[in-house]
Amino acid sequence: MKKQTLKQRWKKACTTDNIIDFSVDVGLIAFDVLSSPILIVVRVIRYYFKKFVNKHLKRFLKWFVHRVLRIK
Repeated sequence: MKKQTLKQRWKKACTTDNIIDFSVDVGLIAFDVLSSPILIVVRVIRYYFKKFVNKHLKRFLKWFVHRVLRIK
C-alpha cells in the first residue's frame, strides 16, 4: 500500500458531506458562544423578576385575606 501525500489526503477528505458537517458544527459552536451571555442575562433578570413578583404577590394575598375577607 502506497503512502498518500498530504495533498491527496486533503483532497480525499474534502467531500461535500464532510464540508457540510464541518460548517454545521462551526455554526452550532458559534451560536452557543454568542447566545450564552444573553442566556445568563435573561436568567438573572428572570430571577429578580420572580423574586419581585413573589414578594408583592404574597403581600397582596395576605392583605386581601386579612382585610377584605376578614380571616385571621
